[in-house]
Amino acid sequence: MFLDVKLIVLQIQVLPEGGETPMFKQFFLSWKDKHESEGFGKVFVTGRIAKIQQVEFDASKLHESHHMAAQYNMVDDGSGETQIWRVESSGRVPVDPKTYNQFYSGDCYIILYTYRKGQIIYTWQGASCSLHELTTSAYLTVELDRSLGMSAVQVRVCQGKEPPHLLSLFKSKPLIVFKSGSSRLGHHAPPPPTRLFQVRRNLSTITRIAEVDVSAASLNSNDAFMLKMADRRGYLWVGKGASEEEEKGAEYMSKELNCSSKRIMEGNEPANFWAALGGKKKYQTSGGLESQTMAHPPRLFGCSNKTGRFIIEEVPGEFTQEDLAEDDVMLLDVWDQVFVWIGVDANQQEKTESVRSAKQYIETDPSGRDKETPVVVVRQGHEPPTFTGWFLAWDSTRWESVNTRL
Repeated sequence: MFLDVKLIVLQIQVLPEGGETPMFKQFFLSWKDKHESEGFGKVFVTGRIAKIQQVEFDASKLHESHHMAAQYNMVDDGSGETQIWRVESSGRVPVDPKTYNQFYSGDCYIILYTYRKGQIIYTWQGASCSLHELTTSAYLTVELDRSLGMSAVQVRVCQGKEPPHLLSLFKSKPLIVFKSGSSRLGHHAPPPPTRLFQVRRNLSTITRIAEVDVSAASLNSNDAFMLKMADRRGYLWVGKGASEEEEKGAEYMSKELNCSSKRIMEGNEPANFWAALGGKKKYQTSGGLESQTMAHPPRLFGCSNKTGRFIIEEVPGEFTQEDLAEDDVMLLDVWDQVFVWIGVDANQQEKTESVRSAKQYIETDPSGRDKETPVVVVRQGHEPPTFTGWFLAWDSTRWESVNTRL
């Protein structure tokens, strides 16, 4: 007599309390971490806002603390050796070191950083680059890594998502991203006579400068802007919440464009300033002071039921327009209001559940938030300035061809 015995092998994973993984938590409909609001990860504690102080980032401490290096994603202070190439069909084309901090959104770049512990390859991909350039940049990155013995760390960077360490490679210079166009020979079209640049601080004194649409709707009270006009004159517009570093970044851009600029504060703009922008329009002013932004930083969440269950996940790090998924619904929490952004291909359940979840998120927030905080529903392609102002270098033409089926 023989017995048919089947051996079943189960994989068992032991998790400590407080160290539960997202995969573990997904099996619990009402999972709520300790000290956290329902459905989301971070809370603001009542009574502690006034005690929040801004601590300047000190790169020298990276050598003393691995935890700080991980927290800020900084392997060192950027004092190693940097080489940059532009991606072209013919291969990697060296970039003039004088313009290492200047990128074009129509290009892709490969940045090799060498320091005492190894090498890092950053592959920077512009928002307006072609599919061919994206493919070529990936291939050339692998090719470079092979030539280095397959030992380099590879980091793919999308425009607007530059990590602090990459920005530190340009030393005292800010990262400048020109709108569209290319720096390739024969592809560099004459720039428009009037240009607008947005300056935003990323970490300590490190700033990013992005060319944006020449429109008053592009302004933001939290940032500084540099407006260059056709006659080589311009304005340094300083928002009420702009930092000293952002104002210095606008001054740097003015010198870079060889422009004679006049400094103006928000609220004291002359008539020809608005005329150069095509007329005065509404722009992002809510949460205007930097202190309020620090106490309640904006947060972006993606809402989807693609897995069969309705799941809300936070977009990590700084978010950009690229993070708005057209087949999902997104929640943008800016403290004094919560936006429900509906992508053109989002399904009905995602739309319904997202609005319900936004209301529940506000009601269950233990930080003392006003329970009547408004929920604002916006649709893809019809975003107001109060929404777009939270995104660096918002491209108003990105969704012009959207077929609004909402």
